[in-house]
Amino acid sequence: MDKVMVEFIQSLRQQGMRVSTAETLDAMRAIPLVGYNDRAMLKLALSCCLVKTLPDQVLFDQCFDQFFQVPDSRPARTDKAEPKTLWKAFGRKPTQTLLPQSELGQLLLNSTGAELELKLAQAAKASQLSQMKSISQRGLFGHKMMISLGMGGLDQEIRLNQNGSSQQESLARALTQAKADLQQDIKSYVDRQFLTSTKGIHRQLREAVLMETRIDQLPAQDEAMNLVRKLAKKLAAAHSRRRKVPQYGQLDIQKTLRNNMAYDGVILQTHWRQKKIERPRLWVICDVSGSVRPYAGFLLMFLYCLNDVLSQVRAFAFSSDLVEVTEWFERLPLPQAMQQTLQQAGQGSTDYGQTLTSFHQQHLNTLDHRTTVIILGDGRNNFSDPKCNLLQDIHGRAGQVLWLNPEDKRRWGSGDSEMLRYQAYCSQTVACHNLQQLERFISGLLRYNH
Repeated sequence: MDKVMVEFIQSLRQQGMRVSTAETLDAMRAIPLVGYNDRAMLKLALSCCLVKTLPDQVLFDQCFDQFFQVPDSRPARTDKAEPKTLWKAFGRKPTQTLLPQSELGQLLLNSTGAELELKLAQAAKASQLSQMKSISQRGLFGHKMMISLGMGGLDQEIRLNQNGSSQQESLARALTQAKADLQQDIKSYVDRQFLTSTKGIHRQLREAVLMETRIDQLPAQDEAMNLVRKLAKKLAAAHSRRRKVPQYGQLDIQKTLRNNMAYDGVILQTHWRQKKIERPRLWVICDVSGSVRPYAGFLLMFLYCLNDVLSQVRAFAFSSDLVEVTEWFERLPLPQAMQQTLQQAGQGSTDYGQTLTSFHQQHLNTLDHRTTVIILGDGRNNFSDPKCNLLQDIHGRAGQVLWLNPEDKRRWGSGDSEMLRYQAYCSQTVACHNLQQLERFISGLLRYNH
């Protein structure tokens, strides 16, 4: 019997969906007919076999997307053609001398997403990932999956090519990069499977796992949104201080002398200088194209949950043209606000240069030293003019410019990424791809402004 399907059926049952033995056998008979390579066909076939009611359909869709989806940590955008192989993501074309010899190397550099997904599922089965009982075992099962995929042969091939010709060294670098991406994929895969199969685990443990899961791989939007609200409430309580706090060690001499005149100059009451704390003004510019889209929603939700701490949040979204979306996020629920944002600003090819031009023309004169500008995006500009000089002007007018990038820093500057050029005109650039990093960033932002 297909163990992958057995584990999937177990996940459905753990989610609360009733699946009979007869329905399980029907699903098993459908697998040889449709296979695992065509995700849409597989989902349709299993749905016909297992779903009986509309609530079942909702549970099935969520569980299927969690169970069979492979995280993509590579720079792929939905507003552009998907790269057919990983070689295109690295910005180079293979030649005969660059072709990898190891089985895993060939898989990583020449396979499609569906093929990699199937291999991960097979490695999870061979590693008995379904037996994982604690998140502390994540590293152990991840290592087992790497061994099952053939990591030994890949490591040997990397070592053999590291000190060879320029083409061999290029292959070694590409394989090293692909290996790092695979390790991130496996970590996300293990986290997602653990969350899917252990929905009833202790709430605090589950929240800890959610905090470390990539935002674009979070299993349940409602659950993640509730966690974000909880984190925002915690940050608001920690940073909602009085607007004036004493600066101990700095005596206010004039006020002290004036208030002690009734005592003939004898100083009986001292007065200390106070620092007025102004709530920060934040202007947020979010890329809502491709894989960056989920990060934009959670960042905006985080900030708008901190109304008691932040005096003003203005939000802008773009793919190619800049659109202000402040009003939508203030008066609409987050899902509706995001849908409206995507309809208005989520179309077209990403163009950071055009976005900076629009912001520079319309809003530059409104910025001052009290304003913090936050840019969320991967900096991939489709090889268009990045117009870094406009970001330099914005940096000169604002108090600080912070850039959040959902990609790992090792991807910055590869392909059409302009992050290394933009980085020069930012007060801080941060790689941020999970809720834990997002919370840490916003907490640091509030401390800076206080």
